[in-house]
Amino acid sequence: MFVLPLAFTTHITAAIGLLVWGAATFAIVPPLQIRVMEAASEAPGLASSINVGAFNLGNALGAALGGGVLSVGLGYAAIPVAGGLLAAGGLLLAWLGSRRAQVATAQ
Repeated sequence: MFVLPLAFTTHITAAIGLLVWGAATFAIVPPLQIRVMEAASEAPGLASSINVGAFNLGNALGAALGGGVLSVGLGYAAIPVAGGLLAAGGLLLAWLGSRRAQVATAQ
């Protein structure tokens, strides 16, 4: 996300970039959904609905973040940078959570 302001300088690069972005993000969802349902073998439907709810919450929070970036006057180019920072924070939390789970399993 950090390179989007630099890469999307023309209509052609923006169209190609958005096509690749869309294909990549939609390709991630089915394996993630399968993994969630396998991990929650006792209640896969409930786990699936919570997973979809988390996606929707992320969409809403992302829109709010983008609106906040615009409202403070940072401009459209700052939106992907703010999204990248939010994604980096999410990756850090996921890494810390998996590390904590590994330590708990080892004990």
